[in-house]
Amino acid sequence: MELVRRWAVRTGLAIVPLVAAMYVAGVQIPGSTLVPWQPNMMDLGVYARVGGLVLTGGDIFDAAGQLPWIYPGFAALLTVPFAVIPFTAAAVLWLALCTAALAAILYRLGIDGWRLSLLTTLVILLVQPVRDTLGFGQLGIFLVAAAVLDSMPGRRIFPRRLLPEGWLVGVATAVKLTPAVVAAYNFFAGRRKAGLVAFGAFVAATAIGFAVLPAASLEYWVKLASGDSGLNSGIVFASNQSVLGMWNRLTGEPSRGGLVLSVLVVGLGVWAAVLMHRRGQVAFALCLAGLTSLLGSPISWSHHYVWVVPLAVVLWQARELPGYLRWPGLGYTAWVAIAPFMWLPNGNNVELSYAPWQQFVDNVGIVAGVLLLAGSAAVALGPWGRARAAAVRHASAPAAGEPA
Repeated sequence: MELVRRWAVRTGLAIVPLVAAMYVAGVQIPGSTLVPWQPNMMDLGVYARVGGLVLTGGDIFDAAGQLPWIYPGFAALLTVPFAVIPFTAAAVLWLALCTAALAAILYRLGIDGWRLSLLTTLVILLVQPVRDTLGFGQLGIFLVAAAVLDSMPGRRIFPRRLLPEGWLVGVATAVKLTPAVVAAYNFFAGRRKAGLVAFGAFVAATAIGFAVLPAASLEYWVKLASGDSGLNSGIVFASNQSVLGMWNRLTGEPSRGGLVLSVLVVGLGVWAAVLMHRRGQVAFALCLAGLTSLLGSPISWSHHYVWVVPLAVVLWQARELPGYLRWPGLGYTAWVAIAPFMWLPNGNNVELSYAPWQQFVDNVGIVAGVLLLAGSAAVALGPWGRARAAAVRHASAPAAGEPA
């Protein structure tokens, strides 16, 4: 009876956030209805359509007037299961997987039991990037979960690793390139094996895509090498919270200067993450790498900022970080979670005619994110960082009488 009671409690705790996710999917995106439950999960619809094209040998990039497919051939292979089941069933399955991935992220950060159920539910209901990710049927939660479950220290679901560190990040990079920043951080922070495993997993997964879908894979990489992301016209949109998006809105075009600035921000972010890693702040360092991947990407829609969830929890827990870094960082996560810029008029390049106050609202979060990277690097190099580096060296030094 005790076992039955325990599993009944666990099932109930799992159902609550799933119901919240189904509610969000039914109300978040225009065109969705809650009763009857018919979510307008547009991105999931793209995945299901592409999965069908994979099965029939069609052109996965032929959108036929619908939302385009913008991922490589390997990612297209992962969509097949959602093409062979009814869309409503696919939507429920997708939401269940997203909810489980979100709960796994929070579990890794030390949250469990009823607190895990409650916090997962609150994140689903209140955090705008998560709400939109669920509403659109987007994959952002899985990308964050791959990095967190691969490299974040903390409690593990299984007693030991099933595969070496780095493989999840590598596979995620083969789906979408932004997790490569996490692999780079791991490599330069001294986790050489994790970085190399990620690179190997990326190459292997990409090779599978070429083996099964050679024409589509070649087309994707050729287009990407020429600077065509598939959504270049959307760089100016208010919801594009990247450095290049801000540059485009301020200057009127996504010029070379914006690309150079993006590259510099990626370098800054990886450097800041490595410095914090060496100061013993591994969880925070990983979140900085994830944030860097979004700020430096040409297009990072607001719903891509699922990284705000682990970043907020890590900052809340990291009482050893100085308050002059920690509290502004928490303020930044609150801004991203609320996303006031989403209330601005958008579309049809209206962003190019924003008043100064609208430009401020739309771009201040991007500037704050870059300042968080720069501030983290400065703190790591300052008195606090030097003291932490000495403490880390002392803790890793062999005790008296032990072999070096």
